[in-house]
Amino acid sequence: MVVQMKIGSSVQIFTRSTNRRLPADLNDEDIEQPEIENELELPIDLASRGQNLIIMAPIVGADASDISITVNQDILFIHKSATPQPNRMDNYYIKECHWGPIAREVHLPVSVDADNIGATLKDGVLTITLPIIRSNSRTKVIKIR
Repeated sequence: MVVQMKIGSSVQIFTRSTNRRLPADLNDEDIEQPEIENELELPIDLASRGQNLIIMAPIVGADASDISITVNQDILFIHKSATPQPNRMDNYYIKECHWGPIAREVHLPVSVDADNIGATLKDGVLTITLPIIRSNSRTKVIKIR
């Protein structure tokens, strides 16, 4: 399932946005996808609060337009495109900051309502709220006659 995400006040539709691009056939999850050179894995926190899953990720120096979020069944993809380095220096003594692309693929632990997912970017922290779908189905024992 491909959905549109609202980050801040802009709404964008994302389909093929991460280094692990969605396959042409969205049901084919076994396709090995090449990674983009110099792309790092985005660190995240995944927790639940009330009836929602909450994903938080530090994405410093990015605008909402630099970030894409895609949901495909029980997998969430987050991708941030490369950000221009603030200042070019003549000589670095320590260079630890990554200004290139960064991404993350998250296998969601529960079913979520993809139509009502929301995302915000505030003070360099991306927060994604995913409403949990509570299944009405319970384990049922079938008696053999």
